[in-house]
Amino acid sequence: MNQVERKVIVANLEQDKQTESNENLEQEAEKLTSANDQEINKTEEQEVVAETVESDKEEAKETEPVQETEEVSEESSESESIGEAEDDAEETQQELQEATEEDSEEEATHEEGSALDFYKDILAKAEEFVTQNDWAFVANELANLNLKVEDGPDTDDDAVKSILAKFEELKEDFEERRKAHYEELNQRKAENLEAKKGLLKQLSDIVTEEKWSATNEVKHISNKWENIKPIPQSEVDALNEKFNALIEEFESHKVDRLVKKLQKEEENLTFKLVLLDKIENIVATVKDETADFEELEKELNDLQVQWRKIGRVPADKNQQTWDSYYKAIDTFNDLRFKFDKKYRETIEKALEKKQKLIKEAEALIDLDDIAKAARRVNKLHKIWKKTGNLPQKEENELWEKFKAATDSFNDKKSDNIDTLREQEQENYNAKLKLIDQAVAIQDTENFEQGHQQLQKLMDEWKKIGPVPRKKSSKIWKQFKSAMDVFYDKRREHFKDVRKDQKDNLNRKNEILAKLKELGEHDDPAAAVEEAKKLQDEFKQIGYVPLKYKNKIWKEYREVCDTIYGNYRSSGSDLGKERKLASQGFDPAERKEIIKFEKEIDELKKESSKLESEIIQYQEAKTYFKPTNKGNKLRDELQEKIDKAEAVLDEKAERISELRKKLSELRTQDDD
Repeated sequence: MNQVERKVIVANLEQDKQTESNENLEQEAEKLTSANDQEINKTEEQEVVAETVESDKEEAKETEPVQETEEVSEESSESESIGEAEDDAEETQQELQEATEEDSEEEATHEEGSALDFYKDILAKAEEFVTQNDWAFVANELANLNLKVEDGPDTDDDAVKSILAKFEELKEDFEERRKAHYEELNQRKAENLEAKKGLLKQLSDIVTEEKWSATNEVKHISNKWENIKPIPQSEVDALNEKFNALIEEFESHKVDRLVKKLQKEEENLTFKLVLLDKIENIVATVKDETADFEELEKELNDLQVQWRKIGRVPADKNQQTWDSYYKAIDTFNDLRFKFDKKYRETIEKALEKKQKLIKEAEALIDLDDIAKAARRVNKLHKIWKKTGNLPQKEENELWEKFKAATDSFNDKKSDNIDTLREQEQENYNAKLKLIDQAVAIQDTENFEQGHQQLQKLMDEWKKIGPVPRKKSSKIWKQFKSAMDVFYDKRREHFKDVRKDQKDNLNRKNEILAKLKELGEHDDPAAAVEEAKKLQDEFKQIGYVPLKYKNKIWKEYREVCDTIYGNYRSSGSDLGKERKLASQGFDPAERKEIIKFEKEIDELKKESSKLESEIIQYQEAKTYFKPTNKGNKLRDELQEKIDKAEAVLDEKAERISELRKKLSELRTQDDD
C-alpha cells in the first residue's frame, strides 16, 4: 500500500467513521435521517450515492422539466433499492481509486512548485468543491485536501498562513451547511410522517363511517399518499400495511356502490325527463312578442338550475337526454331573439364582441413576434369564455371561425418553430438582464426605493414574452430569489420597526389613560396644567402601527377636547377659582362656594325682575275705575302681585339660606 492510498483510506475513515458494508446500505441510509450528528456522518456517502443516481435519472427524462434541486435528490434517495446503491457504491469506489491515482501524480509534481502555489492550488480546489451539494463527495475531497495540507511543505510565510486560515473557514462552513442539510431532511421526514398519519386517519374515518361513495376522495388520498416521501424507514412497512388494508376494505364495497349508482342514475333520468317536459311546455307558450319573456326566463332558469343539480343518467340515455334539453333551450332562445327586442340587443352586443375576437385572432397570424402572438392567443381564449353565449347555432358558427383562426396560428407557430425559439431566446436574454438588476438591488438598505425598483422590474418581466420552456422555471427562481433576499431583509427591518411601534402604542395608551382621568378632574385649571405635560410627552413618542394611527389620534383629540372644554366652560369662574385657591380653599370647597354664589346672583336677578313686575302691577291698579269690570281687573292684578310677592319671599329665604352656607364654609376654612 503506497502513501497516497493510505491517505485516502484514512480520510475515508475520518469522514465516514467506520461505514458498514454495502449489504446494509438501506439501513445506513435510514440512519442518515436521524437527528444524531454522529450517525449522519457515518452514512452520508451511501445516501449521496443514491441521491446522485436518482438525480441523474430525473435529468435523463426528456418529457420532464429540469429540476436541479436538492429536494428531488433527497427524496429520490429514499426510494433507491439496495441493488442500485451497491452499484453506485462500486462506482464511488472507482472514483476514489481514480482520485487516488490523480493524487499520486499531484504529489509527484507539487514538490517542483513553490509552497505558496501548492497551498493556493489546494484552496482553489476547496473553493470549487464547497459550491457543490454532493455532500459525501465534497466531504471526501476536503479530507483528501486536508491530508495534503498536513503533508505539505513547511513554511512560515504569512501568505500561506492566510490561505490555510481560509481553508479552515471553508471546511467549517461546509460542515455547518451539511449538518443543516440533514437536520432539514430529518425535519421533512418527520413532517411527512405526520402527513401520512393524517391521511391514514382520513381513510380510516371513511371506512368507519361507511362512506362507500367517496371514490374520488379515496383516490385523492391515495395520490397524496404516494407523493409524500421520504419518511423514516422504520415506519414504512407498518404504515403501508395499515393503509393497504383500509384500501382493500373500501374496494370490497364497489359492487354495492355500483348497484346503488345504477339505481340512482335511473332515478335521475326520471327527474330529468319530468323537467324536460316542463321546459318544452314553456317553449310551446311562446307565440309572438306578447309573451312575458322575463317571467318565462325566470321559470326556465329555475328549471335549468334543477336540471344541473340532478346527477348522471344511464350512459346509453345520456346523449339523447342532453340533445333534447339543448334543442328545447335553443328553440326558446331563437323565439326570444325573434320576438324580444331587449334580448336581441344583448345578443347582438355579444355577437359583436365575439366577431372582434375572431378578427384579432385572424390578425395574429401576420404578427412577426410569434412568441408575443402565442401569449395573446391564450388570452383571447380566456376572454371568449367570459363573453355571453349566443343562440346555439350562432354560437357554434362563431366558435368554429374563432377556433379555425387560432388553429391556423398554431400551425404557423409549428412551421416557424426556429423563429419562435429565437424570439424565446431573446426574451430569455432580456430576463437575464432583469435578474442581474434585481441581484444588484437585493442588498440595498433603502427599502422604499428598492421596493419601487423591484416592482418596476416585475412589470418589465411580465411584458417580456415567453422563454424556452425548459429554462422558464429556472430563471424565474433566480429572479424570485433576488426579490426574496430583498423582501426578507425588508420584513426583518419592518419587524423591528413594528416592535418599536407596538411599544410606542403601549406608551401612548398609558398617557391616554392618564388624560382620561384628567377629563373627570374636579379642578379644570389643574387638569389643563397636567394635560400640557402629558401632551408634550405624547408628541415625543414615535409612530404607532398604521392600523391604530387614526384610532389613537381620535381618542387623543377627544380626551384633550374634554379637558379644555371643561376649562373653557369654567372660564367665568377662573378669577374666583384663583382667588379662593389663594385663600386656602380646596377644589371641592371652591366648587361649592362658586355654585352657591352663582345661585345667589341668579336669585337676585329673578327677585329684581319680580320687584319690577310688582311695581308695574301696582301702578296698573290705579288706571281702573271702581266699576264692576274695573274691580275685577284690579282683583286680578292684586292676585298677580300676591303671587309675585310670595315667590319673592321664597327667593329671599333661599338667598338667606345660601349665605348661611357660604358663611359656614368660610368659617370652616378659617378654623
